[in-house]
Amino acid sequence: MRKISISLILLLLCKPLFAEPVDLKVKVDKDKITIGDKVKYEVIVEYDNGVEIEPYAPGKNLGEFEVKDYKVDIPRKTKSGRFVSRAVYTIATFTTGEFTIPALKIKYKGADKQKKEIASDEIKINVESVKPSPNDTDDIRPLKGPAEIKSWFFAWLLAASVLLVSAVAAFIYFKKKKRKEEKPALPPRPAEEIAKDALKTLKEMQLVEKGLIKEYYIRLSDILRTYIENRYRIFAMDRTTWELFQEMRSKRMERRHVDRINNFLEDCDMVKFAKYTPGQKEIDETYKRAEEIIDATTPKITI
Repeated sequence: MRKISISLILLLLCKPLFAEPVDLKVKVDKDKITIGDKVKYEVIVEYDNGVEIEPYAPGKNLGEFEVKDYKVDIPRKTKSGRFVSRAVYTIATFTTGEFTIPALKIKYKGADKQKKEIASDEIKINVESVKPSPNDTDDIRPLKGPAEIKSWFFAWLLAASVLLVSAVAAFIYFKKKKRKEEKPALPPRPAEEIAKDALKTLKEMQLVEKGLIKEYYIRLSDILRTYIENRYRIFAMDRTTWELFQEMRSKRMERRHVDRINNFLEDCDMVKFAKYTPGQKEIDETYKRAEEIIDATTPKITI
Protein backbone atom coordinates (compact mmCIF):
# COMPACT_ATOMS: atom_id res chain seq x y z
CA MET A 1 0.00 0.00 0.00
CA ARG A 2 2.85 2.35 0.89
CA LYS A 3 4.57 1.60 -2.42
CA ILE A 4 1.40 2.47 -4.30
CA SER A 5 1.11 5.82 -2.46
CA ILE A 6 4.72 6.73 -3.18
CA SER A 7 4.25 5.87 -6.86
CA LEU A 8 1.13 7.99 -7.00
CA ILE A 9 2.91 10.98 -5.44
CA LEU A 10 5.83 10.64 -7.88
CA LEU A 11 3.39 10.45 -10.78
CA LEU A 12 1.68 13.66 -9.69
CA LEU A 13 5.00 15.43 -9.25
CA CYS A 14 6.26 14.34 -12.65
CA LYS A 15 3.07 15.10 -14.54
CA PRO A 16 3.89 18.81 -15.11
CA LEU A 17 7.19 17.80 -16.65
CA PHE A 18 5.33 16.18 -19.56
CA ALA A 19 2.75 18.96 -20.03
CA GLU A 20 2.90 20.95 -23.24
CA PRO A 21 4.50 24.40 -22.79
CA VAL A 22 1.70 25.93 -24.89
CA ASP A 23 -2.01 25.05 -24.92
CA LEU A 24 -4.20 26.37 -27.73
CA LYS A 25 -7.99 26.32 -27.72
CA VAL A 26 -10.45 27.77 -30.22
CA LYS A 27 -14.24 27.79 -30.00
CA VAL A 28 -17.36 29.49 -31.35
CA ASP A 29 -20.53 30.41 -29.50
CA LYS A 30 -22.70 28.68 -32.14
CA ASP A 31 -22.06 26.26 -34.98
CA LYS A 32 -25.40 26.67 -36.78
CA ILE A 33 -26.42 30.13 -37.94
CA THR A 34 -28.52 32.02 -40.44
CA ILE A 35 -26.80 33.97 -43.22
CA GLY A 36 -25.54 37.32 -41.90
CA ASP A 37 -25.63 36.23 -38.24
CA LYS A 38 -22.61 37.15 -36.15
CA VAL A 39 -20.49 34.47 -34.47
CA LYS A 40 -18.06 34.87 -31.60
CA TYR A 41 -14.79 33.10 -32.47
CA GLU A 42 -12.59 32.83 -29.39
CA VAL A 43 -8.87 31.99 -29.24
CA ILE A 44 -7.27 31.13 -25.90
CA VAL A 45 -3.52 30.57 -25.61
CA GLU A 46 -2.05 29.38 -22.32
CA TYR A 47 1.72 29.13 -22.05
CA ASP A 48 4.54 28.65 -19.55
CA ASN A 49 6.62 31.48 -18.19
CA GLY A 50 9.66 31.93 -20.42
CA VAL A 51 7.92 30.78 -23.60
CA GLU A 52 8.13 33.25 -26.50
CA ILE A 53 4.98 33.34 -28.62
CA GLU A 54 5.56 34.66 -32.14
CA PRO A 55 3.06 37.31 -33.38
CA TYR A 56 -0.01 35.76 -34.96
CA ALA A 57 -3.22 37.09 -36.47
CA PRO A 58 -6.09 34.61 -36.04
CA GLY A 59 -8.41 36.72 -38.18
CA LYS A 60 -6.28 36.31 -41.32
CA ASN A 61 -7.46 32.81 -42.15
CA LEU A 62 -11.14 32.33 -41.37
CA GLY A 63 -12.25 30.71 -44.61
CA GLU A 64 -15.54 32.19 -45.87
CA PHE A 65 -16.00 34.34 -42.79
CA GLU A 66 -15.22 38.06 -42.52
CA VAL A 67 -14.05 39.88 -39.41
CA LYS A 68 -16.60 42.44 -38.19
CA ASP A 69 -14.97 43.27 -34.86
CA TYR A 70 -11.92 42.23 -32.89
CA LYS A 71 -10.88 42.37 -29.24
CA VAL A 72 -7.71 41.10 -27.60
CA ASP A 73 -7.14 40.98 -23.86
CA ILE A 74 -3.85 41.75 -22.16
CA PRO A 75 -2.15 38.46 -21.19
CA ARG A 76 -2.73 37.65 -17.51
CA LYS A 77 -0.80 35.43 -15.14
CA THR A 78 -2.60 32.51 -13.51
CA LYS A 79 -2.08 31.12 -10.02
CA SER A 80 -0.07 28.27 -11.50
CA GLY A 81 2.45 30.76 -12.93
CA ARG A 82 1.36 30.34 -16.55
CA PHE A 83 0.13 33.14 -18.82
CA VAL A 84 -3.19 33.25 -20.64
CA SER A 85 -3.89 35.30 -23.77
CA ARG A 86 -7.45 35.64 -25.09
CA ALA A 87 -8.77 37.11 -28.33
CA VAL A 88 -12.37 37.25 -29.53
CA TYR A 89 -13.41 37.85 -33.14
CA THR A 90 -16.90 38.76 -34.26
CA ILE A 91 -17.26 37.12 -37.67
CA ALA A 92 -20.01 36.67 -40.25
CA THR A 93 -20.59 35.43 -43.78
CA PHE A 94 -23.16 36.12 -46.46
CA THR A 95 -22.88 32.74 -48.17
CA THR A 96 -24.88 29.64 -47.30
CA GLY A 97 -23.44 26.17 -46.81
CA GLU A 98 -21.25 24.22 -44.41
CA PHE A 99 -17.93 26.00 -43.92
CA THR A 100 -14.76 25.19 -42.04
CA ILE A 101 -12.64 27.62 -40.07
CA PRO A 102 -9.12 26.25 -40.72
CA ALA A 103 -6.85 25.20 -37.91
CA LEU A 104 -4.98 28.07 -36.30
CA LYS A 105 -1.21 27.55 -36.16
CA ILE A 106 0.99 29.34 -33.65
CA LYS A 107 4.78 29.28 -33.58
CA TYR A 108 6.73 29.67 -30.37
CA LYS A 109 10.11 29.16 -28.73
CA GLY A 110 10.29 26.96 -25.65
CA ALA A 111 12.82 26.95 -22.84
CA ASP A 112 15.29 25.21 -25.16
CA LYS A 113 14.96 28.15 -27.65
CA GLN A 114 13.91 25.74 -30.38
CA LYS A 115 11.14 26.87 -32.72
CA LYS A 116 7.99 24.80 -32.40
CA GLU A 117 4.43 24.96 -33.65
CA ILE A 118 1.04 24.09 -32.22
CA ALA A 119 -2.22 23.83 -34.15
CA SER A 120 -5.85 24.04 -33.06
CA ASP A 121 -8.76 21.94 -34.23
CA GLU A 122 -10.84 22.95 -37.25
CA ILE A 123 -14.33 24.28 -36.60
CA LYS A 124 -17.32 23.56 -38.82
CA ILE A 125 -20.21 26.02 -39.02
CA ASN A 126 -23.42 25.45 -40.93
CA VAL A 127 -24.89 28.60 -42.51
CA GLU A 128 -28.52 28.48 -43.58
CA SER A 129 -30.58 30.92 -45.59
CA VAL A 130 -33.10 33.16 -43.86
CA LYS A 131 -36.29 31.23 -43.22
CA PRO A 132 -39.62 32.94 -43.96
CA SER A 133 -41.65 34.12 -40.99
CA PRO A 134 -44.83 32.16 -40.14
CA ASN A 135 -46.69 35.43 -40.70
CA ASP A 136 -45.43 35.67 -44.29
CA THR A 137 -48.18 34.37 -46.59
CA ASP A 138 -48.59 34.50 -50.31
CA ASP A 139 -52.07 35.38 -51.50
CA ILE A 140 -52.91 33.14 -54.44
CA ARG A 141 -55.54 34.69 -56.62
CA PRO A 142 -57.52 32.84 -59.28
CA LEU A 143 -56.32 33.18 -62.86
CA LYS A 144 -58.09 35.69 -65.05
CA GLY A 145 -59.49 34.69 -68.37
CA PRO A 146 -57.51 35.40 -71.54
CA ALA A 147 -57.69 39.02 -72.61
CA GLU A 148 -58.48 39.94 -76.16
CA ILE A 149 -55.42 41.27 -77.94
CA LYS A 150 -55.67 43.34 -81.09
CA SER A 151 -53.61 42.27 -84.12
CA TRP A 152 -51.82 45.65 -84.24
CA PHE A 153 -50.47 45.04 -80.74
CA PHE A 154 -48.13 42.25 -81.99
CA ALA A 155 -46.60 44.54 -84.59
CA TRP A 156 -46.01 47.26 -81.98
CA LEU A 157 -44.52 44.73 -79.52
CA LEU A 158 -42.17 43.34 -82.18
CA ALA A 159 -40.93 46.81 -83.11
CA ALA A 160 -40.38 47.75 -79.46
CA SER A 161 -38.47 44.49 -78.84
CA VAL A 162 -36.16 45.12 -81.80
CA LEU A 163 -35.43 48.66 -80.59
CA LEU A 164 -34.79 47.45 -77.04
CA VAL A 165 -32.40 44.68 -78.14
CA SER A 166 -30.53 47.12 -80.40
CA ALA A 167 -30.19 49.65 -77.57
CA VAL A 168 -28.88 47.02 -75.14
CA ALA A 169 -26.40 45.67 -77.70
CA ALA A 170 -25.11 49.19 -78.44
CA PHE A 171 -24.77 49.93 -74.71
CA ILE A 172 -22.77 46.74 -74.09
CA TYR A 173 -20.55 47.37 -77.12
CA PHE A 174 -19.63 50.94 -76.19
CA LYS A 175 -19.17 50.04 -72.51
CA LYS A 176 -16.69 47.29 -73.42
CA LYS A 177 -14.92 49.62 -75.82
CA LYS A 178 -14.69 52.31 -73.14
CA ARG A 179 -13.28 49.81 -70.62
CA LYS A 180 -10.57 48.80 -73.06
CA GLU A 181 -9.67 52.42 -73.67
CA GLU A 182 -9.80 53.35 -69.98
CA LYS A 183 -6.52 52.24 -68.47
CA PRO A 184 -4.49 53.96 -65.82
CA ALA A 185 -2.15 56.41 -67.50
CA LEU A 186 1.51 55.53 -67.52
CA PRO A 187 3.38 57.23 -64.68
CA PRO A 188 5.89 59.98 -65.56
CA ARG A 189 8.62 58.03 -63.77
CA PRO A 190 9.27 54.30 -63.31
CA ALA A 191 6.71 52.73 -60.95
CA GLU A 192 9.37 51.40 -58.57
CA GLU A 193 10.92 54.87 -58.13
CA ILE A 194 7.57 56.42 -57.24
CA ALA A 195 6.78 53.62 -54.77
CA LYS A 196 10.19 53.72 -53.06
CA ASP A 197 10.05 57.50 -52.69
CA ALA A 198 6.58 57.15 -51.16
CA LEU A 199 7.85 54.52 -48.71
CA LYS A 200 10.71 56.77 -47.71
CA THR A 201 8.32 59.69 -47.15
CA LEU A 202 6.02 57.46 -45.09
CA LYS A 203 8.87 56.47 -42.79
CA GLU A 204 9.89 60.12 -42.35
CA MET A 205 6.33 61.00 -41.24
CA GLN A 206 6.88 58.89 -38.07
CA LEU A 207 3.21 57.91 -37.85
CA VAL A 208 4.02 54.80 -35.81
CA GLU A 209 6.00 56.81 -33.28
CA LYS A 210 2.98 59.11 -32.94
CA GLY A 211 0.68 56.15 -32.30
CA LEU A 212 -1.11 56.51 -35.66
CA ILE A 213 -0.69 52.85 -36.61
CA LYS A 214 -3.98 52.52 -38.50
CA GLU A 215 -3.15 55.64 -40.56
CA TYR A 216 0.31 54.19 -41.24
CA TYR A 217 -1.16 50.94 -42.60
CA ILE A 218 -3.72 52.80 -44.72
CA ARG A 219 -0.93 54.78 -46.39
CA LEU A 220 1.28 51.70 -46.72
CA SER A 221 -1.56 49.81 -48.43
CA ASP A 222 -2.26 52.76 -50.76
CA ILE A 223 1.42 52.96 -51.75
CA LEU A 224 1.43 49.34 -52.88
CA ARG A 225 -1.94 49.69 -54.63
CA THR A 226 -0.64 52.75 -56.51
CA TYR A 227 2.44 50.77 -57.46
CA ILE A 228 0.25 47.95 -58.82
CA GLU A 229 -1.68 50.46 -60.95
CA ASN A 230 1.51 51.98 -62.32
CA ARG A 231 3.27 48.65 -62.85
CA TYR A 232 0.46 46.54 -64.32
CA ARG A 233 -1.94 49.28 -65.50
CA ILE A 234 -4.96 47.91 -63.65
CA PHE A 235 -7.21 49.87 -61.31
CA ALA A 236 -6.39 48.97 -57.71
CA MET A 237 -7.39 51.88 -55.48
CA ASP A 238 -11.18 51.49 -55.50
CA ARG A 239 -11.30 47.72 -55.33
CA THR A 240 -11.49 45.40 -52.35
CA THR A 241 -8.53 43.14 -51.76
CA TRP A 242 -10.56 40.17 -53.03
CA GLU A 243 -11.61 42.01 -56.22
CA LEU A 244 -8.02 43.08 -56.86
CA PHE A 245 -6.84 39.51 -56.30
CA GLN A 246 -9.26 38.26 -58.97
CA GLU A 247 -8.22 41.04 -61.37
CA MET A 248 -4.51 40.27 -60.94
CA ARG A 249 -5.17 36.60 -61.63
CA SER A 250 -7.11 37.47 -64.79
CA LYS A 251 -4.12 39.51 -66.00
CA ARG A 252 -2.03 36.33 -65.89
CA MET A 253 0.49 37.81 -63.49
CA GLU A 254 2.92 35.38 -61.92
CA ARG A 255 1.00 33.49 -59.24
CA ARG A 256 3.78 33.87 -56.68
CA HIS A 257 3.59 37.66 -57.05
CA VAL A 258 -0.22 37.65 -56.91
CA ASP A 259 -0.27 35.59 -53.70
CA ARG A 260 2.45 37.71 -52.13
CA ILE A 261 0.62 40.97 -52.88
CA ASN A 262 -2.72 39.54 -51.74
CA ASN A 263 -1.29 38.34 -48.41
CA PHE A 264 0.32 41.73 -47.83
CA LEU A 265 -2.91 43.64 -48.48
CA GLU A 266 -4.91 41.24 -46.29
CA ASP A 267 -2.51 41.90 -43.42
CA CYS A 268 -2.98 45.65 -43.94
CA ASP A 269 -6.77 45.13 -43.96
CA MET A 270 -6.51 43.45 -40.56
CA VAL A 271 -5.20 46.68 -39.09
CA LYS A 272 -7.42 48.97 -41.17
CA PHE A 273 -10.75 47.20 -40.61
CA ALA A 274 -10.41 44.56 -37.86
CA LYS A 275 -8.89 46.74 -35.11
CA TYR A 276 -5.83 44.51 -35.00
CA THR A 277 -2.83 46.26 -33.42
CA PRO A 278 0.53 44.82 -34.53
CA GLY A 279 3.74 45.05 -32.52
CA GLN A 280 6.80 47.03 -33.59
CA LYS A 281 8.52 43.92 -34.97
CA GLU A 282 5.54 43.10 -37.17
CA ILE A 283 5.28 46.73 -38.35
CA ASP A 284 8.94 46.71 -39.40
CA GLU A 285 8.50 43.37 -41.18
CA THR A 286 5.44 44.68 -43.07
CA TYR A 287 7.42 47.69 -44.33
CA LYS A 288 10.24 45.37 -45.43
CA ARG A 289 7.71 43.11 -47.22
CA ALA A 290 6.47 46.11 -49.23
CA GLU A 291 10.04 46.85 -50.35
CA GLU A 292 10.60 43.19 -51.26
CA ILE A 293 7.40 43.04 -53.33
CA ILE A 294 8.44 46.13 -55.29
CA ASP A 295 11.95 44.72 -55.89
CA ALA A 296 10.61 41.30 -56.89
CA THR A 297 8.16 42.71 -59.44
CA THR A 298 10.48 45.31 -60.97
CA PRO A 299 11.52 44.13 -64.45
CA LYS A 300 15.16 43.15 -64.61
CA ILE A 301 17.17 45.03 -67.20
CA THR A 302 19.39 42.76 -69.28
CA ILE A 303 22.30 44.10 -71.26
